[in-house]
Amino acid sequence: MKKILLLLTLILGFTFCYSQNDCSQGDGTFRYEAKLYIVNVPSEFDKNDFINHIISLDNISNEDLAILNEHITLVYKTFPSQNPHTTVTIVTTLDVFSILDDLNNSIEFHYCVVNDCSWSDGTFRYYALLTSTDVPNDFDKDDFIDFIIGIDIISNEDLTILETHITSVEKAFPSSQSDLLKRVVDVEATLEIYSILTDLNNAIEHNSCNSEAILEINDYNKHKNSIIYPNPVTEHSILEINSNSNNIKIDLINSLGQIIHSERVSKKTIIELRNFPKVIGVSFLNIQDLTNGTLEILKIIREE
Repeated sequence: MKKILLLLTLILGFTFCYSQNDCSQGDGTFRYEAKLYIVNVPSEFDKNDFINHIISLDNISNEDLAILNEHITLVYKTFPSQNPHTTVTIVTTLDVFSILDDLNNSIEFHYCVVNDCSWSDGTFRYYALLTSTDVPNDFDKDDFIDFIIGIDIISNEDLTILETHITSVEKAFPSSQSDLLKRVVDVEATLEIYSILTDLNNAIEHNSCNSEAILEINDYNKHKNSIIYPNPVTEHSILEINSNSNNIKIDLINSLGQIIHSERVSKKTIIELRNFPKVIGVSFLNIQDLTNGTLEILKIIREE
């Protein structure tokens, strides 16, 4: 009962945190990702296309339109290589969360981009989707640095930071058969490098935080056993469980604390999330090792 009450408290608490609209990136800019009411976002989609999309579908005030025109600095397709894909990334110099929130005819769903990739052990972890279609299973830090130098423009200062503070790079999902997941690497560093990775548009198609689990109960202090990528989830997203247990229970729980789906798995496994019921918005995966009682809770964001 205590675990159930704690789980519900976490769900309500983290839903509240998610509902906050502080999208500040810490450098004077604000960053959002928005799912548009559109069949497919063209690869060259930009700020002007975004404004025209809004005007054509929504009744926006002249004041709000002027704010968007003035303060939006960049709009681009979040995953350029994916078709169809309906999500864009928006960068602004002013918080426009409330304006985006009112555009119900042109924007289906939007949220803040999280750039705090810190872990409790003092490290920083990232997922980087490389533009290369050939990422070998033994891909490492040196390969990562060489790939960036060979294909992108990077300052000597930023290159030195990467060389000094990246401690490891490895293929995130070496056993995956997905063309998208095959290109994802896990980057660990001793310094926040989110902004540097974000600027490497020729080498890195998309990067995000590799976040720790929301909670691990019973002081089970190990490298986290469960990974969701990409998150916010797409049709390519997977749940990877790295455990030696033969008895693992997975519950998909919505923001009201209702169990939407349950299943049991054993040991290391990869599950395609497209096979789970769709819960729009925020939901949680409750992953419990029934052998030792360990409970791991992961937050999921689903746009569609």
